[in-house]
Amino acid sequence: MKPKISIIMAVYNSEKYLSEAIESILNQTFDDFEFIIINDYSTDNSLKIIKKYAKKDKRIKLINNEKNLGRAKARNLGLKIAKSKYLAILDSDDIALPERLKKQYNYLEKNENVFLLGTGSDNINEDGKNRTTFNILTSFEEVSKRLPKNNCIYHSSIMFRNTRKYFYREKFPYSQDYDLYLRLLSDGKKLINVSEKLIKYRINPDAIGQTKRGKQGLFAEKAKEFYQQRLRYGKDEYNQFNPIEILKIDVEKTINKLMLKGEIFASFELNNFKRTRKFCKKYFKNYGIFNKFFIYYLLSFTNKRFVNFLRKILFC
Repeated sequence: MKPKISIIMAVYNSEKYLSEAIESILNQTFDDFEFIIINDYSTDNSLKIIKKYAKKDKRIKLINNEKNLGRAKARNLGLKIAKSKYLAILDSDDIALPERLKKQYNYLEKNENVFLLGTGSDNINEDGKNRTTFNILTSFEEVSKRLPKNNCIYHSSIMFRNTRKYFYREKFPYSQDYDLYLRLLSDGKKLINVSEKLIKYRINPDAIGQTKRGKQGLFAEKAKEFYQQRLRYGKDEYNQFNPIEILKIDVEKTINKLMLKGEIFASFELNNFKRTRKFCKKYFKNYGIFNKFFIYYLLSFTNKRFVNFLRKILFC
C-alpha cells in the first residue's frame, strides 16, 4: 500500500543536527509515511548518519547524489519518486514536534479546499534553546494578501497535496520555496497556516538562509516579479531568467540596497555585531542614516545577552 505522507529532506553537510532532525520524524505519532532523504554529496559524516538510520527503519529511502545539485534539484528528486497523497518538508537542521504529521494530515483530510498547510514555529539557536516565537498569519485572506509582499510560511513546516504537478524551479538556488508558494497562489490554490507551533526552526549560522541572505533577497524579488507577470500576462519570463547575474554579485563590495538590508538582518540575527556595523555603515553612506537600521547599529554595541533578551520581549 502507498504511504499517506512522504517527507522530503535534502541534506548537505548537516552532521551536527541531522540525527535530531531524523529522529523527530521517526518519533512521530503518525507512522504511515515514507521518509525520502536526499544526501546532496555531503563531505562530512551526513551519509554515514543517514545509512545508520536507514538500516534500522525501512520507511527511510536514501537518494545519494554523486555530485552536489543544490537544494531545489535535490528536493525535486524526492518529489518525483514520492508515492503518497501528501508531501511534507523538513530541513536537515530543524525539528518536527511529535504531533506534526498527524495534525497536518487530519487537517488536510477535513479541508479539501486547502492545498498547502504551514504551521507556527519556535525559533531556536544552535544549542536548541528558544530564541523567538513569531505570530504567523493563519487565514487564507491574510496569507494571500501578505505573500506577494514577503514570505509568511515556514518552509520546514509545510504539507501539501501530491498532484505530481508542482516542483521547485531549479534556477532558484535560494528562495525556491517562496517561488513555489507564489506559483501556487497565482494558480488559485489555497495556502494557509495553523497557529500551533509544530516545528522548531533553527537559526543556524551555517545555513544557506543565513550565509546568503542578501542574494536570497534578490531571488525573492525575482519570484515576486514573476508572480506579477503571471497575473498580468498569464505567464512569466522564468525561461529567459539567468540566475548567474545575481550569483556573481560580490556581497562584500555591493551597494545594492536590498542586499545590504539582507546582510544587516542576517548578521544581527546571528549576533555578529562587527559585521552588522560594517554593512550598516555602508548602508548609511549610500542611503542615509535616518532609517531603522540605525537601531541595529546602536544595538550592535551592546552585548549578546541584552539583544537576546530584547528579542524575546519584542517578538514573543
